[in-house]
Amino acid sequence: METFQTPVLLKGTGGGLRLIVPEELKEKEVFMELERVSSQAKALLEMKVILDFQGRILSKDFIIGILKDFIWSKGVFVSSWVTYDAESQHLLQAFGAKTGEPAREKPHGKGKNYDTLFLMRSLRSGQRIEHGGDVVIIGHVNDGAEVIASGNICIWGRLKGLAHAGSDGNTEQSIVVGDFQAKQVRLGSKVGSYLDSSMEWWAHSVLITLEHDSLFVRELKI
Repeated sequence: METFQTPVLLKGTGGGLRLIVPEELKEKEVFMELERVSSQAKALLEMKVILDFQGRILSKDFIIGILKDFIWSKGVFVSSWVTYDAESQHLLQAFGAKTGEPAREKPHGKGKNYDTLFLMRSLRSGQRIEHGGDVVIIGHVNDGAEVIASGNICIWGRLKGLAHAGSDGNTEQSIVVGDFQAKQVRLGSKVGSYLDSSMEWWAHSVLITLEHDSLFVRELKI
């Protein structure tokens, strides 16, 4: 794939094209870069596109601008909008936009999704990741952040926010955390709450599974 000299990154995926917009770009710069990409990569933008805004907070005016100046005017087919900001997700859904990582089917009907989402960053309060597969986070999940996955969840760093694995009801999933400091965790329909520093595995590496219809926590000796 040809590389363009632009802060906006084009990345091919099995489901089309991911257009990654760095969250540090100012809104005016975002529109300038999208105009540049659409002129340089017109053929690529005829594919299904995932608009990935990372942790950017999206305003109503910004969304309308993207719709008018990029999607509608350029004829771009957007399969999903991605932002880790929970309020922005709600706003996009109010516009009728699909949000989150689009699911891809497994071959031979073995399941709904086989993708793993790798996120090399920490999540701050108010940010939310929801994915129809496994999620691996190389970073921390801070208090007030949420990670929800139909598959397994692996957090290399500290977990203070909410992790919910097996969100589609699958009880065979698990959660692995490098430094567990969360007050609540969910696996399938089961909720583990009232967790605090009195637990012997608090602030340690743990594996959380569902056994005999109850959450079971094992400390990992790493």
